[in-house]
This record gives sequence, structure tokens and C-alpha cells, in this order.
Amino acid sequence: MSLKSPERVPEDAPGADSRPLPLVAIVGAPNVGKSRLFNRLTGSRTIVHDRPGVTRDRIEAPCDWAGRTFRVLDTGGMVPGAEDALTLAVQRQVLKGVEEASLLLFVVDGRQGRTPHDQALARLFRRSGRPILLAVNKVDGDGQEGHVSEFFALGFDPPFPISAEQGRGVATLLDQIVAELPEAPSIPLPAERSRRVRLAVVGRPNVGKSTLFNRLAGHERSVVDRDPGTTRDPVDMEFTHAGRLYQLVDTAGVRRKARAEGEEVEMESVSHTLAVMKGADIVLVVLDATEPATHQDRAVLGEALKTKRPVLVVLNKIDCLDRSGDRSSWYDEIRSRLHFSPDIPMAPVSALRGDGLASLLELLEGLAGECSKEFPTSVLNAALEEAVRRRAPSGKPKPPRFYYVTQTGTYPPSFLVFSNGVSVDPAYRRFLARHLKGKLGLQWAPIALKFRRRS
Repeated sequence: MSLKSPERVPEDAPGADSRPLPLVAIVGAPNVGKSRLFNRLTGSRTIVHDRPGVTRDRIEAPCDWAGRTFRVLDTGGMVPGAEDALTLAVQRQVLKGVEEASLLLFVVDGRQGRTPHDQALARLFRRSGRPILLAVNKVDGDGQEGHVSEFFALGFDPPFPISAEQGRGVATLLDQIVAELPEAPSIPLPAERSRRVRLAVVGRPNVGKSTLFNRLAGHERSVVDRDPGTTRDPVDMEFTHAGRLYQLVDTAGVRRKARAEGEEVEMESVSHTLAVMKGADIVLVVLDATEPATHQDRAVLGEALKTKRPVLVVLNKIDCLDRSGDRSSWYDEIRSRLHFSPDIPMAPVSALRGDGLASLLELLEGLAGECSKEFPTSVLNAALEEAVRRRAPSGKPKPPRFYYVTQTGTYPPSFLVFSNGVSVDPAYRRFLARHLKGKLGLQWAPIALKFRRRS
């Protein structure tokens, strides 16, 4: 079987405008307030911290202003002359964003004043040939506007004094952004692109989440580094496979709580990761196949299962294993150590080399297909009646009685059983869920089963 990478969403797909929304890239040195301005423009909640270098990946979100919609890109801080590998990787991402941008929003620190870094970056960004607006941030009051004049020396006229934290001057800046942008596309995206399957990629640090993300993306989008914890914010991209549109979200590594305590940025990263899992349609839990299952692995998987979302376990780094033939005993061992059901699919891959990617995508498509199924009420009621005939529920002083069942949602398939209101014990709930899964042909998808008294 030939290995194919997932297809990127084509901008020239039938019915789609060939011109994507204009992109505004927020650029500048570390700790000048780029992420805070990004949050102000887009209404997002990326991680903001006083420590420089918190943003490492490219984060993108839409902004609507004065009847125009455009994309805004938050980038990591640029450090001219830096030589460490991680900083250089971040800067490569920034330069990619500059190449794709319609306009650069160059942010400087109005409290700190003009610096040699600002001058070097001004020369670098000017060589891109892109239109540039200069935002002098952290001008929180009238008394600080006198410091703005020194930024005229950077050659961008006029500089826009703003306070991203307070919102001061941001409306004026947005008016100028809209005036500078090229015309926006007027044809809406096709209807088939409106339903995305949202995938959350989670796991402990350094198991290869960002490498898998980049493999699926088909290009480097998340910064990948040997140091754990490189990814701070959720990063997302879209790809299509077998005609289905997926939105893939890379997240920060979930550390053990004891190690994260006292580290404000890490705790906020974990909070964002948990929120992403709860908002996902499917959760991909990435494990390192070269290491024994750890407490952190069990904790991450446990949190994923608590969300009641469909889960797919990805065993990464199989290129480092000397293992061939039947993997069933290996799978059983991993399932036993991590205490998860055989109903949860497992995909061994090498995100670095692409081994197993085709099988992963096949499993993902099967899981998404099951999770999106809708069943006629007649089929559901027939399955419910058969379950009761096989094993009638018990209870005192009287047993539960079921009248009918209907489907209420997908991802996962969700069902509501109307009854006489008598409590159904957990063992019978599990039996009924297993029976419905079997009758409905749901091999991988979990189901959500609720009971309500018929009025």
C-alpha cells in the first residue's frame, strides 16, 4: 500500500473563492505584547505571560472589523543574532508567516523605548516588501505618549500608540489595517466545508505530538524541539481525507500536577489542553511506544476518557522498536497497563518517518464515520426491545420500564431512553450500551446513553 499524505484543503475547490482571506501577521521582539494584541483583535485566549518566549508556534484566528473579515497570525518573538536551535526554529516560523502575510503589524514596547533589536527587525521586515504598520504598545495613559516620538526613527509613519491590555487606540489601528488590506473574497465557502471534525492531539511532553501534527499537516507548522514543553498554545490546521474535513489541534504536553505547580504558564497550558479536549469531536492520545506506560500517560488518557469523547490511541516512535509480526500481545499489554477498553482503537506510527500514517487515517475515518451516524428511531427501538427480552432490568419496589429511545446527537452517538423514571443501575446501563453498540454496528465509537421519565 502506498503511503499518501492527507490532502490540504484546496483554496480553489469547486465553489470556493480562490482568494483566501487576507492575513495580518503580528511580529516583533519577545515580550512586547504581541499575544495580548492578538487576543484583543480576535477575542481569543492564547497564553499571555510576562516571561519572554511564551509564544513559540504560529497561532491564527479570524478578526471582523467594519464589515471586513481577515485572518490574524500571532508569532513568536524574533531575536536578531540568536543562535540556539529553538529560537532559530521559532524565527523560521515567523519568516514563513511574513511570506504569507498581506500586511505586517510590527509591535514594539512603548515603555521600554526604541531598542537595537527593534531597529534590526525593522530592516528585516522592510526587506519583505509587505506593507507594515507600527504599533507602539503599552501606552496605557496620556503621560506615556511622549515616548512614541522616538519610534519615528524606525521609518514607519505614523506609529500607532496603543494599549493591547486596555484596548486604548486599537480601534484606530484596526481602521488603518482594514484600509491597507486587499479586497476580501466575496464568495462563501462551500457547504461541505462547514462541518469540520475537530481533533485534539494530547499527551505528555515529548511523545511526538507536534511531529505527528506536522506529518498530518504536510509541512512544519508547530515548532518541534527535543526539549519537552515546546508547544504552549493550542495550534490548529485543516486537512481533508476521504472527502472529510478535519481540524487538527496540537496542544501543550500535560505534565504531572506536582511538576506543574508553581509554574503559572505550565498550569495555564494544561487548562487550555483540557478545554480543547472537551471541545473536540475526537481525541488523539499520543504515547511513546519506546517507553513503558507512565503515570502521566494514564492521567492523560483518563482525562480524555472523562470527556466522554471518542478516543484514538496513537503509539508513536515505532521506528525505534525492533518489533515485527503479530502485535496483539503488545496491544494487550499496553491496554492492561493503561486500563482502557479493547473498544478504543490503537494505531502504531512513526510520526518522524510517516510509517503507519495510512493505517492511522483509515482508523480515524472509520471512527469519524461511526460517530457521525444517525439511526432511525424504529431501528433503535427494535434494538432496545431485543435488549430487554435478553435481559430484563431489575429493581425494587418495581423495575425500570422503557418506552422508547431516540437519538439526540453525534460525536459520540447520543441516545435518550424514555422510561417510568425508576433508576437504572450502572451494570444494566453498561449492558444496554454494549447491546446497542453491537446492534448498531459501532465497533469503535462510544455511545452516550441517558434516561428520562416520560411525562
